[in-house]
Amino acid sequence: MIITSFLVASTTVLLTLNVSIIRQSAMAGLLGPVEWLLAGSIALTLLPSLIMLLFSSVMLVTMYLAAFAQDEKLQIIARARTFLGVSSILILTSFGSTFLVSFGLNSPGAWFFGSVGYGSGVSWALLRGYYLTKFGHPRQRPAND
Repeated sequence: MIITSFLVASTTVLLTLNVSIIRQSAMAGLLGPVEWLLAGSIALTLLPSLIMLLFSSVMLVTMYLAAFAQDEKLQIIARARTFLGVSSILILTSFGSTFLVSFGLNSPGAWFFGSVGYGSGVSWALLRGYYLTKFGHPRQRPAND
């Protein structure tokens, strides 16, 4: 429940900040066609946040309240963790779009912070992929009988 309430609060703050950034950039006349596409990707940040809220609730209900067998619970939780991992990658990469829209495409700082945002999402995806291949789904070595 603590995680879910944290996600609700962070989603609210994130949505408020993103709407404010898009509105201020539009009023200043800084948004061209590329900036509008980036602004649309910022607004789509709400979708991964809602996915995180939904599947964290699914995990809590499945672990403690649902009347499933242990194997079924583990399958549901594994599926929820997959969605949580993908949505965390999307949220991190959306920070790149946020910086590009808020500073404008002509600013070198925007490109620096935007690349940090996109780079963090890509590095998180690579680390998650490494973790899943190494520990989540390790390859079975053939038994030498």
